[in-house]
Amino acid sequence: MTLLFINYGFHSQTECMKGRESHNPGATIYAHGMQDIHQEAKQTTENTLESMKKYYDSNARRQGSIEIHDLVMLKAKKIPTKRPLKKVSPKVYGPFKVLEKNGIWPDK
Repeated sequence: MTLLFINYGFHSQTECMKGRESHNPGATIYAHGMQDIHQEAKQTTENTLESMKKYYDSNARRQGSIEIHDLVMLKAKKIPTKRPLKKVSPKVYGPFKVLEKNGIWPDK
């Protein structure tokens, strides 16, 4: 079963179904079958997302909170330097003391 068949109800080799009503009972059975396939695919996707979230949450570490007077290191990625080569510059600068907190992240 391909994703194209799950989403649109046909394979790429066949002509697509037009949006018209059919009095053919086989078409009604086919439409109900496609709805069942779509519900099954949706449920499988939801189960996969839940298992991925469970695995990620079990291995993820919580970030510690930064308080006033803590010492922090700053990443040097966005800090311009006068060094001719970036690869010989330090990767982090600091330690710096947190003077005040503005909002969630310390600014000074």
